Amino acid sequence: MADNRRKGKGVRARERKAAVPPADARDLAYRLTRRVHAEGGYLGLLIRYGLDGSNLSARDRALVAELAYGVQRHRNKIDHVIAAFSNRPLKELNPEVLDILRLGVFQLLEMRVPPHAAVNESVELAKRHLGKSAGYVNAVMRGVAEGLEDVSWPGPEDLPFHLEVVHSHPRWLVEYLIKRFGEKEALELCRTDNRIPTLTLRINPLRTSREELLVEMESHGWRGRPSALFPESLVEVAVPYPTLLDWLERGLCVVQDESSMLVSHVVDPREGQVVVDACAAPGGKSTHLALLGGERCRVIAVDRNPGRLKAMRNAVRRLGLKNIDIRMGDAARLREVVEVSADAVLLDAPCSGLGTLRRNPELKWKRFPGDIANLAGVQSRLIRGCAEAVRPGGVLVYSVCTFTLEETVGVVEDFLRERKDFVPESPASLIPETLAVDLSPRGYLQILPHRHGMEGMFIARLRRKE
Repeated sequence: MADNRRKGKGVRARERKAAVPPADARDLAYRLTRRVHAEGGYLGLLIRYGLDGSNLSARDRALVAELAYGVQRHRNKIDHVIAAFSNRPLKELNPEVLDILRLGVFQLLEMRVPPHAAVNESVELAKRHLGKSAGYVNAVMRGVAEGLEDVSWPGPEDLPFHLEVVHSHPRWLVEYLIKRFGEKEALELCRTDNRIPTLTLRINPLRTSREELLVEMESHGWRGRPSALFPESLVEVAVPYPTLLDWLERGLCVVQDESSMLVSHVVDPREGQVVVDACAAPGGKSTHLALLGGERCRVIAVDRNPGRLKAMRNAVRRLGLKNIDIRMGDAARLREVVEVSADAVLLDAPCSGLGTLRRNPELKWKRFPGDIANLAGVQSRLIRGCAEAVRPGGVLVYSVCTFTLEETVGVVEDFLRERKDFVPESPASLIPETLAVDLSPRGYLQILPHRHGMEGMFIARLRRKE
């Protein structure tokens, strides 16, 4: 008894967690949602590496992803419903209670789960993890189940409020989008951000061909079609998860969006060239550059994260590539890592990621206005460091998976004002004609999900004068 009295709250909390029964799909979705909100975790990584030891069936794994991603895609819309049936303001709710309610309301709002099932599952989650809050969860969920049809929603006549709630984007981002693209495009972009993306694969010609994988898919009744943009791409792929894992492990393909493939085509690596990928991990673009350039093209892949470099080495091994030299280092001091002047340097810089909200919806809630200026500062430092490794007459390609002016045109134009020995160069001859029409007068390309059906991406190709 004396030992029990000495136990602190932390010990009792750990014991309570240890006593939690084995997780099912809804339980795992709750745990992932908590890790995103409480620890700032990235959902894609949590699902990719957190479920492998769960022994979930492919169906339950898909349910975990649908629930966890759904809450992030529709968070404001869900919170609007909860607020209508809660007797307490949301900001006063325990965050764990709020996340259980979010998962439950998402099932009623977007998945059309039978009300009794959504209510019961939410109450069971509350009992399992929180104990005394189960009664409150039950009351709110029953209210939502009975009154959801009567909830009022802000209409498009107040577009910022409409986009904020109905299309679940933070207010600062809504206002930025309207200012940047106008009302019509802001609405389309927000709608597109909340759609579930399809799977795109880049085929590894060293292991198989696009035709072989298509034949295998068709023989099993799975879906997928050749890309209209790139001969190495399959789009709208729908194969069983174990099959996808097998293909990836055998190095037959990699998962990569076409806008990322576009970046490597703009670099345009050739036989005999030295090409540097300055922020390389996890290696999707490096391995693509190595394949496009051929065996006699040397790709130097640099990153400062040792864990991500380890994953990259494994990927290179699976793909059977021999022409990639992987090194640890900082792109801002690239000349200290790369001893030769490169024919081409790719800087795919860390950014706000706002062009990838279909695949990374949690970024909507992790980014804030101040982040944009801070990231632009980092990108400017990196592009200056990368420029030093480009030989006279060589090429520097700058890309970011976002659309903010500060991180895209702003970074490049500031760089060009400082470095008069670099000039913008149009990549029109290197990209599909359907995309070349969108090049700016300076030769910059802004890909947007609602216009192009790909992840958002900005690409600029700069030539160093001889």
